[in-house]
Amino acid sequence: MITVKQKIDLIEATFGLPKISSSGKNATVFCPVCESNGKSNKLKLSISLDTGVYHCWVCESKGKNIGRLALKHCKQREAASKLYSIFKSDDDSESEEEAEEKVTLPEDFRLLANCRSSNHQARLSLAYLKERGFKYKDLWRFKVGISDEFGFKNRVIFPSFDEEQNLNYYISRTIEKDNKYRYNNCKKQRKDVIFNEIGIDFSKELILTEGVFDLVNCPENSTCCLGSWLDKNYLLFQKIVKNRTPVVLCFDPDAMMKTQKIAKLLSEFCVDVKVSMHTGKDFGEMTKEEVSYWISNAKPFDNVERVAYLINGITSGSMF
Repeated sequence: MITVKQKIDLIEATFGLPKISSSGKNATVFCPVCESNGKSNKLKLSISLDTGVYHCWVCESKGKNIGRLALKHCKQREAASKLYSIFKSDDDSESEEEAEEKVTLPEDFRLLANCRSSNHQARLSLAYLKERGFKYKDLWRFKVGISDEFGFKNRVIFPSFDEEQNLNYYISRTIEKDNKYRYNNCKKQRKDVIFNEIGIDFSKELILTEGVFDLVNCPENSTCCLGSWLDKNYLLFQKIVKNRTPVVLCFDPDAMMKTQKIAKLLSEFCVDVKVSMHTGKDFGEMTKEEVSYWISNAKPFDNVERVAYLINGITSGSMF
C-alpha cells in the first residue's frame, strides 16, 4: 500500500514542492492551468492526499483524480501516470470528471423588493444595500433576494440568468461586518458563466467589472467577470470575440496589470478595447456620476502603455 509520504513525493515530482496542511491531509501546489494562462503564481491548487480530489481556488479547476490533471498539463509524465494510477477508481473514465451541479436557489428565496419592511432580515439587508449605493430600482434590476436557510441567513443573494432565462449562477454576500466569510457562491465554475447574460446586448459596447457591487452605478449593458481575470477559456470571452463586442474594462485599480493583459488578449481577437484609468477607488465605492465619468473617458487599449506597465511591475513579479 502506498504511503502518504510516497504520494507527497509524487506530487512534488509532478507539480513542484507542495505545502502540506497542519492536519497532514491536504497539499497545495502551483496550478498548471493558472500558470498556462498567466493567472497566478501562488499555491492555490488544493489536493486531498486521501482521495486525490483537487480544486483550484483561482481558476476553479476541479476533479476527482489529480493524476488526470497532471497528465493533461504537466511535463513529468512518469510521475503523473503514477499519480493517476494511485487515485484511479472503477468509475473513472475519459469523460469530464466532475458533472456540474444543477444551480438552484434556496427554497424560501424571496425578492427583497417584495419584502415587507417589518421583516427583520429584510430591513437589515435593505440598510446594508442602501449603504452600498443601491436604490429601489436596483433591487429589481439585480433581482436581489434573501433566505432563512442554513448558510444564507444574513446574506443578500444575487441570482444570475443565462440568455434563455435559466438560472446559471448566484452570488451570496454576508451583511455582517465581522463575518470573515464574505461570499458563499454556488459551486459552478466561473469560467462557464456569463453573469446575467439575459440582460446583455452583445451588439453594443459592454462594460466589464470585477464584481456585482461594481455594477450598481454602471449602464444597463454591463456585467461582471466574477473575479479579476478573463481569457479564451471563459464563456464570456468567447461570446465577446464571436460578436466582436466592443468592451470597456473597468477592473479595480490594483488589478491594472491583469487589465492590460486581458486587453491585449481581446485585441488579438480584433476586439475594440477601452480601459478605464480610474485610481483610488473601485467602481463599487463611487457615485453614479464618477462611474459615468471614468467610463466616458476610458482610453483605447495601447500596447505601448501595456509594456510600460509591465516594465514598472518587474520589481514585483514576472513581466509575462
